[in-house]
This record gives sequence, structure tokens and C-alpha cells, in this order.
Amino acid sequence: MNNIQAYESVTVPGTRRHLKTEEGRWRPEANSALLVSRQESASADESQLHGVLEAAETLRVAFAELGVFAAPARLGLPREAKSGDLLIELGTVPGTTHSEAYRLEIGEYVRLIASDARSALYGLRTVHQLLSSTECELAYGAIEDEPIMGERALHLDIGRKFYPQEWILERIREMSKLKLNTLQLHFSENEGFTFESERHPEVMSERYLTKVQIREIIEEARRHRITLIPSLDSPGHLGWALRNRPEWLLKNKAGEIAKGALDITNHEAVAFVMDLVDEYAELFADSPYFHIGGDEFIEFSKFDDYPQLGGHAREKLGIEGGTGVDAYVAYLNNVAQRLEAKGFTVRVWNDGLYREGLEQKVAFKTSVQITYWTKWDRKMALAQTFLDKGHELINFNDAFFYYVLGEHAGYKYPTGEKVYEGWSPGVLPRIAEGEPQEWTTPFPTGLLGCSFSVWSDKPTMQTVEAVASGIREPLRAMAEKAWTGERRYATYQEFAKACRSVGLEK
Repeated sequence: MNNIQAYESVTVPGTRRHLKTEEGRWRPEANSALLVSRQESASADESQLHGVLEAAETLRVAFAELGVFAAPARLGLPREAKSGDLLIELGTVPGTTHSEAYRLEIGEYVRLIASDARSALYGLRTVHQLLSSTECELAYGAIEDEPIMGERALHLDIGRKFYPQEWILERIREMSKLKLNTLQLHFSENEGFTFESERHPEVMSERYLTKVQIREIIEEARRHRITLIPSLDSPGHLGWALRNRPEWLLKNKAGEIAKGALDITNHEAVAFVMDLVDEYAELFADSPYFHIGGDEFIEFSKFDDYPQLGGHAREKLGIEGGTGVDAYVAYLNNVAQRLEAKGFTVRVWNDGLYREGLEQKVAFKTSVQITYWTKWDRKMALAQTFLDKGHELINFNDAFFYYVLGEHAGYKYPTGEKVYEGWSPGVLPRIAEGEPQEWTTPFPTGLLGCSFSVWSDKPTMQTVEAVASGIREPLRAMAEKAWTGERRYATYQEFAKACRSVGLEK
């Protein structure tokens, strides 16, 4: 560690800016202190201090495995910091307004400046990785770091396949090591419903997570500063929840049921879904987001096969000249409005909205964020269209980030090499072969982040252990590129070697 370039090669994800100062090395010992600064004159928020102290103690356990910081983290004054110590201070990181930014000043002791508990946790993770890849000593200098992408997420389809609580908790811990900050749990599907429901126990699969277990997952995510997003898909993908209520499923003019599609013209059917939404909004009251689905309701080019939708738009909703697409958009608006009134930011999938050839007389709420996953049909709207309409967007690029069990529907399991070599934060689902959708830096402010997705289409094709193993490398590659925005290693093999050097398991 005699030059600053060494810093860049031994953290995953990599750090952004580095400054060499004077000669010297910081060497923590077992008796070195992990301090959270309580300023003598400043009136720091007690809950903030508690959160930073909790983050420090979370990482202190990992530090202890390296033989340093054996004593519990504690509050202290800056003047108490001694040689070998690590001092965390809440404050503004110079030169940036990013909420996840942190600065490390490495000298006789290390001073970590962070704006909150999450950024403090990231700074501590960087120090831990640097110590793991050296002889537990760091060259004097400074590191300033923040991510390119604000949201760096993992989406889990746990509706089709039951994933035990401990498996999900392990994914949270793995995400934390990679500085990923958002976990979306998709628990209702045509093939299953794996969250306990006290209001409608008839919707549940044979195996499900209890509310006690879910609350423990919520607590573990909070401790690791990971935002949780519940995903209750409607008006499509409700096959399991409605399996005993066929009268609430949408039928076409030939009397054929649309798989998993809610009859949004039926007041009782809609009230049932709204009641489920309310139940899980209460369970996830501390989450800022709620995903309501909206995808694959029907074949979106065939609204005319469901004339009752257009009739509902005109006769019940009072939309002059309204069509089926207006009934669909109005339904999404109603669910979104219900959740926004509870304090949530609402998200939907992109494939049914602003499609070419479908005039939307009902304006879709621009406060709803778009999880943009595909453009396999040319009539699907471009990503830029959503920004132009006033929406914010998260990049769920299915060509790189869809891990579909059984490689169903033509998908192939993504690899770390494919993600590392071919994707960057501005690479969106392509329009067609040879027709990319790509934003270059500086990225639009409406691009909030990116997400890797596990879809359990053929649930028996892999064990939960195989899924964990299969997503490990591509998830690391996404974490690296989403944080740095760059390809910092000449080959994927060099990046994989860096992962091993910082102690990330195979």
C-alpha cells in the first residue's frame, strides 16, 4: 500500500477519489477504539447517533475477525481519538451533496465523515475491505466516495417459489457487503402467495412467511440500512389469490378467462385487492415505496377483446370516448392514490403504459415511478418517453439482470462476465437487435438506479442454494458498475480476483 492506486484495486465496489498526503501507515490493533463522535458543542440528533453507533457495532464484529477493534463501539469526543483508532463523525462531506457520500481521512487515526448511518456503514465497509486485502494497515491519505447510481437493488420473486427466512436474511447481509441498498420482495403471483394474510388467509400458499418472520426481515434490513419494497402485483398476476374466486377474474367476449387478471369492473373484486394492499401497507409502514405491478394484465394489444373495460370507462368512470386502456390506467391511479395517501411512493412496471397505438385519455399519475424492464414489443414506450412524461425510472434491464429459473421464456442465466463487460448504468433494454437504448453521462436526473431480478418461473429447476450461488457473481458485477459507473479492470477475471482479495466468498 505505498501508492494510491492500491486503494482502487482492493475494494468491491471500487472507490471514486483518492489523495495521497504524507508518508506513514495507520495500524489498528485489538485494543484500538471504534468511536462515534459526540460533539461537545453540537446538538446531534440522538437517533442519528444511535443509528451510526449501531452501524459501527455491526461492522465491529467483522473487524474483530481481523484481530482489530475487539471492544464494542462507543460514543466519544473527537479529542479522545488516539493512534490506531477509527473515529466516525456525522457531518457534511466536502464537495458533494450525495446522501450516501463519505470521506476517509487516514492518518495517525482514521476519521470517517458521513452524513448518516448508511453512509457511515459504507465507509466502514471500505475500511474493512482495505484491511482485509493488506496486512491490516493503510497508507496515509484520503478517500472520497459516493455511488453513481442512487438505488442499487435486488428484486426477489418469492411468490412462485418459497425462500426460507434465513435465505432472505443471508441475501440482505450479502447485499450490505456490496453496498446495495434496496430489496424488493414480490410475494404474490399466479402460482403462489407467500406472505401471511390475517385478513384473507385463503390467499396463502401452503408454505409462507409469517408476519413475525417478515418483521424480523424488516428489522435485519433496517440494521443493514437496506430499503425494503413490498410488491403486490395487480391487476394481473393474481391467479393464486383469486383461485377460489373465478367470478372475480376478467373474461373476454368469448367467455375465456384472462390468466390471473382481475376484473377491474367488479367493485367487490377491486375492494378485495384494495384490502390486501391496505394490509401490507400497514406491515411495511416504514418503507418509502410500494410496487403495485401493472404488468401483463392482458395482452395489451387486445383491449378490444374485453369490451366491458371500455364500457366501464365510459359508463362508470364518465370518460367520454373512453376505452379499455383508460379503465386500466384509472385502476392503477386509484391504487397509487390510496398508497400515496399513506405516505408511499408508488412504482409500476413499464410494459402497459404509453404504448404506441393506445391513446390514454386518463392521465397516468406522474408521481408513480417506473421500473423499466423490457421493450420486447416495439409498441412499448421508450425509456425517454417516461422521462418526458414526468416520471422517474429504475433500470431493470432484463437482458442483463433477469435470473429466470429454468431459463424460461428464452432467458439465459446472466453471468458476472456478461454484466461486467457489457452493461453500464445507462444501458437500458434494447429496442431490437442492433438498436440500443442508452443514456451517456451525465445521466438524466430521472434515472434513479438499477436492479437485478430473480424470477422463479420454474421453481423446481434450482434449489435455493443454487439460486444464491448463481446470482452471486452477476450481482457483484452490477454492484461494481452501479457504484463506480466504470469498467476499472481490463478483464472480468481481474475483477473476480479483486473480489477474492477483499474476502468475498466464491
